[in-house]
Amino acid sequence: MSSMVSITAEMVAAAEAEVTEAEQGRAVAEEALMESPNSTLKAQELAGALKRVAQARTNARELNEARERQVAAERAAATREELEKVAAKEIAAAGRALKAAREELEAAAEAAQAGLVALMAAAEAHDGLVQQYAESLASQGLGVDGDSGGATRFQGWMVKARGAAYETAGSGPVLACVAYRVADARLEYPNVMVGLLEYNAGRVVPEEREDGLFGKLSAPARRVYPERVRLAAVAAASK
Repeated sequence: MSSMVSITAEMVAAAEAEVTEAEQGRAVAEEALMESPNSTLKAQELAGALKRVAQARTNARELNEARERQVAAERAAATREELEKVAAKEIAAAGRALKAAREELEAAAEAAQAGLVALMAAAEAHDGLVQQYAESLASQGLGVDGDSGGATRFQGWMVKARGAAYETAGSGPVLACVAYRVADARLEYPNVMVGLLEYNAGRVVPEEREDGLFGKLSAPARRVYPERVRLAAVAAASK
């Protein structure tokens, strides 16, 4: 990897000297053309001298600007180094605290991930049993019009065992239901994620199920946010 070229004051001075030299050459070329105003050669020499002056000036300007940027960056780096020395204890404390917080977050994510996998596996096992007994009871001529029986439904299977109903739920809707309950309790309203989980994820809704699955789940710990000030009230107060 190539390192950045350092622009020295000597390099800037040399470029400015080239400007002076080029301007001197231009002055000589102008005098020569004045002495021989009809000379094509003298006119060409003056044009070349003018071009060299323009190029030298551009080079000197660019070098000078690069030098100024370099000096400013060096000063900023020195200032930042001093600031970091002053804040050394806080920087060290931040590093320790944030490392611990990240490790805790990642551990919580690992546990949640494993818990969600277990949740979906339990949903799959539950649904497998519902389907198994629904098919078995239905094959014996027992439908769900009585206290016990089995039947296929629009989106799955249903079993009744002595009046108690059991329906397939789907591991996806089960996952969406749990995610919605937590999001609704923990995210500030309004939040697009809550809306998506509530209306578009096909979650389990206990009130819409005959078996009332998840109807007795405990509510997730809710996070309380400061009440939002209504815009109308703000407008009225400002009058």
